Amino acid sequence: MDTANQPTITRLLNGLRQLGNHSFTFEQIIRFVTLSSRLKNDIILVQPADFRVNSGRQPVLPPAVQQFLSPRQGVLFTMDAGPIPVWVIHLYCERCRVNYHHNYSVHEGNRTYYNKASDILQIGEHQFAETRLINQWINMMLLSWTSATNCARIYNLTFQNSALHLQDKWQFNLEVTSDQVYDGFTLLSLLEDCGGRGATLTVPHTGLAKNRFTETKTKTSVVVMDGITLGRRCCGVPNCKISLRTNHERFCPDHSNYNTVCAITNCGRTIVEGTKTCDIPEHQRIEETHTERGKARFQLKERLRRSNLAHPNDSVGIDDLSATQLIDDDASEELYDLSQPDAPIPLTQDNTSSSKRIRAQFGGRRTHNEQIIVAPCGIIKARETFYNAEAPKTVIEMIKRTFQHPGTMPNHLFFDNNCQIAKIVKNDPVFQNVGLTVDVFHFKCKHSKTDTFCQENCNPAAYPELIGVDGKGWYFNSSIAEQTNCWLGGYQAICREMGVDRYDFFLDEMIRRRNIMTLEKLSRSGMMPGTEPFTYE
Repeated sequence: MDTANQPTITRLLNGLRQLGNHSFTFEQIIRFVTLSSRLKNDIILVQPADFRVNSGRQPVLPPAVQQFLSPRQGVLFTMDAGPIPVWVIHLYCERCRVNYHHNYSVHEGNRTYYNKASDILQIGEHQFAETRLINQWINMMLLSWTSATNCARIYNLTFQNSALHLQDKWQFNLEVTSDQVYDGFTLLSLLEDCGGRGATLTVPHTGLAKNRFTETKTKTSVVVMDGITLGRRCCGVPNCKISLRTNHERFCPDHSNYNTVCAITNCGRTIVEGTKTCDIPEHQRIEETHTERGKARFQLKERLRRSNLAHPNDSVGIDDLSATQLIDDDASEELYDLSQPDAPIPLTQDNTSSSKRIRAQFGGRRTHNEQIIVAPCGIIKARETFYNAEAPKTVIEMIKRTFQHPGTMPNHLFFDNNCQIAKIVKNDPVFQNVGLTVDVFHFKCKHSKTDTFCQENCNPAAYPELIGVDGKGWYFNSSIAEQTNCWLGGYQAICREMGVDRYDFFLDEMIRRRNIMTLEKLSRSGMMPGTEPFTYE
């Protein structure tokens, strides 16, 4: 049926008929046609003289339309054209009291993101970014340990002249910030996670952007276990897992009373006002020595050297660092020799020559290490932050949490200190059928040949299923965890000053994406990969 020659009102009625059960009165239809005609005239009359009605997009919006839409200035960060000044609109439904934005709606203080994927995401109050650009930032973090600060710098330097002529004419800066890069990373990661689970992402609409997703963040078998030090800041009380309010504080809110306790380990006396030690002369001299070391020229040089890591958080800002911004020793326990009480001598942690030693903690602590459990194929099964050293009890608890569901416990678990672990769990039914062996390299180089228990229970050669064809080599790569830690350690400079929420979310997301890449690589190689869901604490 040819509808092109039908009267306009007939085509409209046919279109409305296709809407299903929705009913319209004749009066409503006439009113709609009348208002549409007026709107069409309003739009056409303000266009330039050479404008063609059928050309598509109109170069000018009439004042009435502008007032209705109430557009606001914004910035769109694109991958090909750089930052582009844009007009942003949102529409409000008075009946249902919902405010509709580009990729989310707001109702009763909650922001609900649309389930349909968008090519553009809002990453700031007035800033937007293409999804493929955000993916590029994430890939830079994943593959080359690029921080959000350096992602922003690279983008701004690449397009520094593209919109220079508009910078003074536009309300908002046309440069992307590291916070906006992180917000884009967080939002896209959460939307992908919700999409995979068939869920809808809903977060509070009010408050700071960096806090909006905090609660949402908080994702024959052989595995290998090992740890690496990244060291985010944490409460100065050992084993306390309560978050600090800011990274400048020494203790969490629950232990803030320790700010008035002497910094000398096991002292317990009240500090002298304006210091971190009590009125004992020896303790005061230790603090004086600590302060002098911090101001010494050689100390500043050493701190600068250690700040200049292989993957700095900010590639431009290193030369401009002040002494307070450099990596310091305050976040670690210090050791002093008091053989001469009037002149305390700083010692290294492995120095045992002094007969009278004393420990002090003048700053906040850092977490001890990130412990990971990795399958020999490279899939990271679990990550957990250890607040103190790899104590056997802590390791055992992590293993039980990771493989708590029936049928998930591996047949073999490689770990450097399995000699001690095996002794502790020898009567534990959970580990009844688990071989607790030591990595091949460590077994040969670091474990005593006279340790009978270790030789009989932790020697990988004692398990035929681990040995390769014809007794040559090994079926499984028992050093995979240490190899994986080489990759994970690249994030030290990026992560060490993050708050706990961003720290955990960032590392978990990097691991998730690396696992996806590993699975794709295994599939392309003709393997048949399969893995349980990634576990995190």
